[in-house]
Amino acid sequence: MPLFRTPARPLFTPHVLHSRQLQNVIIIASCLILLLFFIYRHKQPAPAEFLPYQTYPQTDDFTHNTVTDFFPRSISKGINSTEDICSSFPKHVLSRIQPVLKTGHGDNKERLDAQMDSTSACFTPDELIIFSDLDEDIRNHRAIDILADLPSSHYNATTFKMWGEYLSQKEMQRNGTLDTEAQTEHINGWALDKFKFLPMMERAWAMKPNRDFYVFYETDTYIFWDNLFRFLQMYNPDANVYIGSPSPGRRDPKRRDQGTLFANGGPGYIISRGAMKTLLQRTTGLFGEYTDEPLSTKFSYLNHDDECCGDSVLGWVMWEQGIPMHGHFPMFSPYALHEIPFNDQHWCQPLITLHKTSPKDMVDLFSWEFNQRKSDRPLLYSDIWQFHKPGITPVREAWDGGRFNAYDPPGAIADSSEQCSQACDVDDNCFQWKWAGADDKKCTLLGSIQYGQERKVENELKDRSAGISNRAGWNKDRIRKWQESRECSKIAWVGADVNRKL
Repeated sequence: MPLFRTPARPLFTPHVLHSRQLQNVIIIASCLILLLFFIYRHKQPAPAEFLPYQTYPQTDDFTHNTVTDFFPRSISKGINSTEDICSSFPKHVLSRIQPVLKTGHGDNKERLDAQMDSTSACFTPDELIIFSDLDEDIRNHRAIDILADLPSSHYNATTFKMWGEYLSQKEMQRNGTLDTEAQTEHINGWALDKFKFLPMMERAWAMKPNRDFYVFYETDTYIFWDNLFRFLQMYNPDANVYIGSPSPGRRDPKRRDQGTLFANGGPGYIISRGAMKTLLQRTTGLFGEYTDEPLSTKFSYLNHDDECCGDSVLGWVMWEQGIPMHGHFPMFSPYALHEIPFNDQHWCQPLITLHKTSPKDMVDLFSWEFNQRKSDRPLLYSDIWQFHKPGITPVREAWDGGRFNAYDPPGAIADSSEQCSQACDVDDNCFQWKWAGADDKKCTLLGSIQYGQERKVENELKDRSAGISNRAGWNKDRIRKWQESRECSKIAWVGADVNRKL
């Protein structure tokens, strides 16, 4: 008999059992994973989440009564010296309202001189901040190179090709060759200009903190300071206020491609103390440390050669910070003095700023304005008509009569300017006409009163045997009757509205 009996079944079976259980678990888990995969593949993607639309401020016209801060309110006619004209300027207002002029070394010198002899004439160096792309003296003022202290993130060579030219400009200033070499003409000051706007906000606040309002303007901006001071009496400086003449800007992909607007830099723009604080604020951590970058660095990704312009950059940053602009066109006008269309829409409204006004008009307007000021009301469009008085002269030779509210008469072809004048006379809606002769023989009628401008190229031709080919004319009687029938008994300070047009 054998010493050990062979068992009828294996003594050890658990590992086989465990192996089968593990196989079952793996099969079940695999099925579940496949099921989840197919469910995920066929699941509809979640809709993109968009931020709600931002709305632009829209307010009714203001009817507030205002008084001038100037004393005396006007000066006697015939007084033309800057010192005498500026003697009435209310310097105490400058403790609350800060003027900031933006220029560049390559700016037109005639235009800059006109600016310093008009809009900026009454400011001392301590009262006016001037930002530029080069440290230099402008009259008795010191222009600050606002680009000098930017960190390297602002001028990456692959996106900011103008930086090399900016450095060349500074080197030429150091070695004394600036403005003596032809290459300086190739420095694109306008391309550099776009990088100034955000640093200007930081520096203006650092130099003159907590002002009620900051008024930013350019060398071809004309400001009616009395009207501006009156207008700002109607706004709370601690609210988020960003005021100007609206221009179309970027589209916002986070808000279903909503279009945005910015304040055109040419007519100038206003930023309140509250808006400046919102713009410049930084977040802090638990122990008071800043957890984000300063304004210019935070938005340095906007600093590249393909970006349109600096006022557009600023407007986008304002939008991102939740500060949509207040559109106050036509009080902030993107048009020059000679372009203004006088009509029912604007006749009794104040005018605060102009853009691209000629240097001569800026200087002449400055002394004229100080003679016209009134104590109990601002200067209106109807007052500004008195400067050029369009319509007093019935016909002007070699002249472009304007472009607004233009339309063709029946049969726009006119063999002579007399035919064009007759077409205006028989049309009750026509205030003036312009005729392009030569090969065009084109007659255009205009439904508003405009001064226009001289066609200098034509007027300077030595050979005028063929005669003047462009004329403009005004229906004097119709204009006079129209003016006499309109009294501005009620002043309409234009409310905020970005949709308002000429």
